[in-house]
Amino acid sequence: MSDATRGRTGRGVRLSDILEQPRFIACDDIVARGCQDDPDRCRPGDVFVARMTRRGDGHERVARALARGATGVIAERVVATDGVPLCLVGSTDRAHARLCHALAGDPAQALKVIAVTGTSGKTTAVWLTAAVLSEAGRRVGVLSDLGCLDAEGTVPDPADYAEPAALASWLGRLAEAGSTHAVVEVSSGMLARHALAGVEAAIVAVTNLGSAHLQQHGTTRAYHAIVARIVDRLAPGGCLVTGTPDAALTHLRRRAERTAAGIECLSAGLKPDCDVTAVPVERGLFGQTFLLQAAGEMVPVAVDTPTAPFVADALVAAAIGLRCGVPLERIARGIEAAGSVPGRMERIDRGQDVPVFHDAPTSGHALAATLVSLRRLTAGRLAVVADDRWVRTVGAGTVRRRLARWCDECMVVPMTMMADDAAARDVTAYARLDRLLGGLGRRDCLLVLGGPRLGPGGGGPDDGEPALAHVVDGWLQLAHPPRERLGRRAA
Repeated sequence: MSDATRGRTGRGVRLSDILEQPRFIACDDIVARGCQDDPDRCRPGDVFVARMTRRGDGHERVARALARGATGVIAERVVATDGVPLCLVGSTDRAHARLCHALAGDPAQALKVIAVTGTSGKTTAVWLTAAVLSEAGRRVGVLSDLGCLDAEGTVPDPADYAEPAALASWLGRLAEAGSTHAVVEVSSGMLARHALAGVEAAIVAVTNLGSAHLQQHGTTRAYHAIVARIVDRLAPGGCLVTGTPDAALTHLRRRAERTAAGIECLSAGLKPDCDVTAVPVERGLFGQTFLLQAAGEMVPVAVDTPTAPFVADALVAAAIGLRCGVPLERIARGIEAAGSVPGRMERIDRGQDVPVFHDAPTSGHALAATLVSLRRLTAGRLAVVADDRWVRTVGAGTVRRRLARWCDECMVVPMTMMADDAAARDVTAYARLDRLLGGLGRRDCLLVLGGPRLGPGGGGPDDGEPALAHVVDGWLQLAHPPRERLGRRAA
């Protein structure tokens, strides 16, 4: 994979050609052949971008970058550069992202970019969209929390593409692999850092807007304002797909119409007034069937995932497919072919009578949507087992409030319980887990929360440490051995 912080050609990139209203000091322009936002990684000839990162404020580390050979500085305020050319911009986050994409050759221009964001459902909507487009014969690349996959790949590569340089590099890889479409999951953190600066999206999808990630963004209003930035990435003649209409999403549609000419807006959701909607036919813990409706047509869809949020995400994928010219019947087949998304309400089935699901929601909003749907479908007890590390990541208070409201029984387990040097509390936790699993009946439902997905590339959080889903899966295998094996033993 190419390094997006280094130019793909020797000509370099003129900052005046790509940045918004730059002001130059000690020069008329700066030609960048490489860029860094970490002064310790600067090499002779690089342009240093002074921005706020986890390492601190780059404006206070300009001298370090110059000492390592930086030949230009981009900053938001005047800093001492000892005569080295300085470029002042309104946002160094935006400038850094735009420069990274430009140095990589603006690979997004060779792709039809579909950017998906929202409070919950992003990952599911991304992979269902990829399934729909693939079913129609498109060559699709995917960048998602579950991993990155080009048109030739079969197993997603674990990768962090949240930083602009990594994102530009991955878009370049997708283009080089012959992908025609790139479906990109975009977090609010990426939007806060302007990671998509310079990327024009043919389609932008917003699954929903709730109150989440407040520890990162401060207030719900600030969070919504950051998510709204994705609308600015729409290309002229592009399309905005939104979940069920509400005040926040209506505001996005108005913003889209002001951003670029010829924007089409589609709504996708369970309300009957949406452009793409669904009518439930049958729903239970072992699957559901619904009628997919759009443009006067109606097609049945049968999937294993039983929850209403899955249908809402599938409708977003269907709207994207329609915009890309995919017939409704083929859209339905693509959704059915996907079945479920690894690590997102993924069924763990070892022949047991009790329905067991693994989910890894990243916000209280997503967790609540899942719990509400399962609660309605469960005639007996709804039990939850959660990974303690996942609980800390989402927020202990957030998780506890939602589990207390909708669950009959819940248990948080330490992921050290399967370690070779497990302590007494770890052994006790496994014993409690064993009792919980052994006490479930056919009318009950178990939800396993946290940890990496099952399947290839879904190992534990640390080397040698299994994920909670694998622990539960292993218990179920031992408790419900395949019947063929039992038959051979009896013979």
